[in-house]
Amino acid sequence: MRRIGGLFPSLVSFETLRRSALLAMRGSPHSADAMRFFYRLEPELLRLQAELESGDYRPGGYRYFTIHEPKERRIAVASFRDRVVHHALVGVLEPIFERSFIFDSYATRKGKGTHRAVARAQRYLRGKRWYLKCDIKGYFASIDHEVLLDLVARKIKDPHVLDLVARIVRNGEPRGLPIGNYSSQFLANVYLDPLDHHVKDMLGFRRYIRYMDDIVVFADDSRSLKRVLAQIESFIERALRLRLKRSACMINTSAHGLGFLGMRIFPSVVRIRRENLARSLSRMKRLDADLAARKIDEEAYQRSVSSICAHIASGDTHRLMQSILRGESS
Repeated sequence: MRRIGGLFPSLVSFETLRRSALLAMRGSPHSADAMRFFYRLEPELLRLQAELESGDYRPGGYRYFTIHEPKERRIAVASFRDRVVHHALVGVLEPIFERSFIFDSYATRKGKGTHRAVARAQRYLRGKRWYLKCDIKGYFASIDHEVLLDLVARKIKDPHVLDLVARIVRNGEPRGLPIGNYSSQFLANVYLDPLDHHVKDMLGFRRYIRYMDDIVVFADDSRSLKRVLAQIESFIERALRLRLKRSACMINTSAHGLGFLGMRIFPSVVRIRRENLARSLSRMKRLDADLAARKIDEEAYQRSVSSICAHIASGDTHRLMQSILRGESS
C-alpha cells in the first residue's frame, strides 16, 4: 500500500489552522479559554503555526471531569489551542483513512452515526436469525500507543505529521487515549480498522457492524458465531493487545431483540430503552435551563436538541416525538 507524504505544509497553513479554530469553537463557544484565543485570533494562530513549523509545539495538560451517564467515565479536556491542532491533524488524516474504512463502521464519520447504524442492524436482523454482540474491555484506556502509531505509519510517511501524532498520543498516560479529544475519537476508529477487515475479508462474515468498540456479527447459526467470537478474541489480543469484555459478549436470536446503541432492535420494530429515554428527556430539560440562563446560545441549543431527537427517532417513537415537541412529555 502506497504511503502518503507531503501533508505537513497543508496541516500548518494559516487557513487550515483558522478553519480548525472555527471548528473547535463550535464545541465550546462560551469557554473562557476559547474566548481568550479568539480575542487575539490572528497572533494566536501565527504563534501556533510557528511552533508547529519549528517543531517546538508541545501539547499541554488536560483538565478532567467525570460523567455518570450512561456509565462513569473520566473526560479529558484539552486546552483550546491544542483542540485547534487536533482538528487540523484529523482534517488531513481523515480523507486518507476514510478510503480504507469499511462501509459498516459508523462512529464519528461523516454520513454515518447511530441512526444509520441502528437501521443497518435491523436490516441484517431481517436476513439472519442469529447475532453475536461484544465490546472491548476498557477500550480507550487500553489502546497501545506503539500499535496505534504503527497503524498510522502504515499509511502516512510524512515524518513531521508522524511526530505530531506521537506527541498527541503520548501526552498523558503511558497507555490509552483520553476520552474527550477529537483526535482520540478518530484514532480509536483507526485502531479497530484491522479487526473490521479481519472479520469481513479474512473470516468472510459480510454482515458485520461496528460503532466504536460495540461490535455485532450476524449469521444463520450459533455455532459459526461461537467460532468467530474465539477468532475475534484471539485477533485483538495478538494484533491489538486488547481484551474482550466477556460479560458483555452474547449470542442470541433476532426474536429476542438486539440491544445496540440505546435501542432494542427487532426485525420489525425498534424500541428505545427506558433508561436511554429517561436520560434523553433529562438532557433536554438541562438544555432548556441552560438556554434560559444564557449558558448556551440558540445555535448550540438547536444542534443539541436535534441530536437528541434524531436518537429518539431512531426507534418507532412517532407518538412520543410528537408529545415531546408539544412539551407534553414529563
